[in-house]
Amino acid sequence: MTNANELNWKEYEAITQYIYGALGAGDGVKVKGYGHNCKVKGRSGVEHQIDVLTEQVDGKRILLTAIECKYAKKKVTKDVVMKLSKVMEDSQIDCGIIVCKAGFTMDTQTFAEHVGIKLVELREAGKSDEEYKKTMEIGTVVFNFDIRHTRPKITRIDFGTRTIEHRDQIRVMSSINLRNSHGDWISFGKFVSAFSKELQKREESTQPTTIDFPLNFKLYCEFPEGRMGADWISITGILTHSDESFKKSFRLTDQVWMIMNELFDQRKLTLSKSGLIWNLPSTS
Repeated sequence: MTNANELNWKEYEAITQYIYGALGAGDGVKVKGYGHNCKVKGRSGVEHQIDVLTEQVDGKRILLTAIECKYAKKKVTKDVVMKLSKVMEDSQIDCGIIVCKAGFTMDTQTFAEHVGIKLVELREAGKSDEEYKKTMEIGTVVFNFDIRHTRPKITRIDFGTRTIEHRDQIRVMSSINLRNSHGDWISFGKFVSAFSKELQKREESTQPTTIDFPLNFKLYCEFPEGRMGADWISITGILTHSDESFKKSFRLTDQVWMIMNELFDQRKLTLSKSGLIWNLPSTS
C-alpha cells in the first residue's frame, strides 16, 4: 500500500528538474524541459523521451544534458545506463545523469563511470540518516512596530458646583454618564474626547490647558455621597506623547526532507520542503 506522504514518479521528476535548475543557475544552466512531453529527435529519426533536459551555452555551442529519473524501490541496473548512452549518442546529447531513489548495482556504477554518465542518489531522508528531521536555521525576520500614542492627561474637572482633582476620581469620570432634567443620559466620555481633539489642534502639550464646555441645560451625576448638579464643565490637562514602539524577531528554521548524493563527484546535498538546498560535509 502506498504511503500517503510518498512521492510519485511525476513529483520525483519535478523535484529533480528544480534541483538541477537551482544548482546550475549560477553557471548558466537552464532546464529546457521535463516530463512526458520532453522529447528530442535523434539522427535515426526516432523521438526519445527525456525525463529532464538541461542546456548550457559554452561559447557558441549549446551543451545538452539528459537526466533519467528512476523512482523505484529496486537498484538501477546497467541496462538503464546502456539505454541512456544510446539515446545520447543518437540525439547528440553531451552529458547524461541518472537519478534514482534506491541506489545502483556495482556493475551499473562501473559501466556508468566507463561511459561517462553520472550517477546520483536522491531519496527522502529516513530514520537511519543522520540528517533525519534535522533542522537548520535559515535566517531571522525582524518586525519593527512603530506605535506612538497621543493622549490627554486630565488634571482637573470643574463642574461649577464641584471640582475633581484626584487622579482616581478623574479616571472614573471617563466612564460615568450624566443625566439631564428630562432623564436623558449623556456620556462624560464625549467631553473627554472633545477635550483631546481640541488639545491636538492647539498642539499645547507642555503647559496645562483649560477648555470650557458651556451647557444650555443643567446636568446631574450620582456620586456615593449624593447627587451633584453641573452648571458647566471645564476640563484642565495636558497632551502627552508616548513612544511604545518595539521590535520583535523570529528565527526561521527548515527541516531536511531529501538527501542527494552524487556518487562520482563526491558531493552530498540536502533539500528541504520549502526548496532550500544545503551542501553537506563529505564523509570520505
